[in-house]
Amino acid sequence: MVDVNQSIIFSPCIVSPATPLAEAIMLMTQAKGNHCPVMLYEEPEVVSPVKSQPTSCILVVENESLVGILTERDLVKLAVKTTAFEKTTVRDVMTSPVVTLFYGEFSDLFIAYNLMRRHRIRHLPILNDRGYPLGLVTLSSLRQTLNLGYFLRFRQVNEIMTHHVVWAFPNTPIVELAQIMSVHGISCIVLVEDRGGILIPVGIITERDIVQFQAIALDLQKLTAEQVMSTPLFCLKPEDTLATVHQKMEELRIRRLVVTGKQGELLGLVTESNLSQVLDPIEIYGILEILQHRVTQLEAEKAYLLQKQGIELHEAIEKNQFELYYQPQLNLTTQKIIGAEALIRWHSPERGLVSPAEFIPLAENTGLIIPLGQWILESVCQQIIAWEKSGLNPVQISVNVSSKQFHQANLAEEILATLKKYQVKHQWIKLELTESLLVQNIDIALEQFNILKAAGIKIAIDDFGTGYASLGYLQHFPFDTLKIDRCFVQNIHQNAKSAAIATAIIRMAQQLNFEVIAEGVETAAERDFLYQHGCELIQGYLISRPLPVTEFTNLLISG
Repeated sequence: MVDVNQSIIFSPCIVSPATPLAEAIMLMTQAKGNHCPVMLYEEPEVVSPVKSQPTSCILVVENESLVGILTERDLVKLAVKTTAFEKTTVRDVMTSPVVTLFYGEFSDLFIAYNLMRRHRIRHLPILNDRGYPLGLVTLSSLRQTLNLGYFLRFRQVNEIMTHHVVWAFPNTPIVELAQIMSVHGISCIVLVEDRGGILIPVGIITERDIVQFQAIALDLQKLTAEQVMSTPLFCLKPEDTLATVHQKMEELRIRRLVVTGKQGELLGLVTESNLSQVLDPIEIYGILEILQHRVTQLEAEKAYLLQKQGIELHEAIEKNQFELYYQPQLNLTTQKIIGAEALIRWHSPERGLVSPAEFIPLAENTGLIIPLGQWILESVCQQIIAWEKSGLNPVQISVNVSSKQFHQANLAEEILATLKKYQVKHQWIKLELTESLLVQNIDIALEQFNILKAAGIKIAIDDFGTGYASLGYLQHFPFDTLKIDRCFVQNIHQNAKSAAIATAIIRMAQQLNFEVIAEGVETAAERDFLYQHGCELIQGYLISRPLPVTEFTNLLISG
């Protein structure tokens, strides 16, 4: 038997039927989604959850019993109705009755898996013997725990993908998309462009997007898909294995992937629900132990390899084999260098110049990114002080913060202590984070944000537009700067898709009072396009490659 005391059961978000729908939607976009063991629950109270990762449903309880469930699909249906939103309660739109499982019957994971497959549901409430919800199992938590990737290596996407995909053009109003989702009972719509008679997928709108638009009171009548769609898409080929599907869903924290052909044309869609229908629970149960034994062996081998490589990297840190380069950031209006991004380089005596793409992932896997990140911050602080002592006015230096660093509970305090140690003014430091970092643990991330912002530290979101962070995150986090990823900047004057995305980001940044910087600017045409569309700050090879500190200092001196 598989022990159910695993991290597959979520603490449910619970409301009463009389709860105003507007309040329930806000809870759904902010509800805590952390896993927790079932046995911790005796008789949880109906309380508003702490802000964290958005949940895809809310359980409805009345008289100490579960009476319904409110899902993203229910809310999408509401988006196309004319009912007065402020007068609607959860009771008016919830789904009832609900497929459930009593905790006393939850002897192993495959019971839940088989039940969810049979009823084709994504949420399974776990009840005590009086009908009160103790927890919530989701299709995602089951898929992650069962490690279905082991069983999917020899199956292909074309075996299970949905061929009849509902699509629309990017200029379609969001309210029309919500209506299509409601009528067809689907969870997403793929946005396409017609290029010579071929439909090329360029974005996606999901049920969760609609819910989040409702939560922040956007006018769905005026909003079009191209303004808010998730893009670029992560696409698969029909011949890719289902193990790849499973892996991508885990890495990207999404529930669906688009399938494209040789010309990039839309062929289909593969969803988490498709995956759940592939394997019979008995089949999985029978070979799980054999595969788990082999996985344990492979993990041991990987740990040994990482330890060996980590020793080499650890020695490089001790022997100070690293150097910081600085890539300038230019204000196109004033033609002045206004800042720079600090980039690390490793000069290995044995291997020469080692690419950051090689040693940064190793540092992440071995935990050495934490002392390496501290070294980078201290080196930047020392350099700022050196510039000031030489009579040169410093510029704001951007320091990249990794996921491992940011999710240390005391990171903000350590950063502030380092600045105090070197007596560096907070205005000279900016922290750069990626979109994906924010969605991993929203509670810790928001706490760190608040401490740093209160101290006057500027924060930039790097590679903006490449992740799946939603508009909801722009509400919760007090960013200062959005950095447009280089993939949208390359040939922006000739690529209509990139131009639309970049200009949308610029407009959004201006409306939300964020600074915006374009990365990877390499040509005058790219620079001119960005400037004409309101982006004053740029970074890239057109200005300068990353420079050693001496050359960058000379650049500052020359003005």
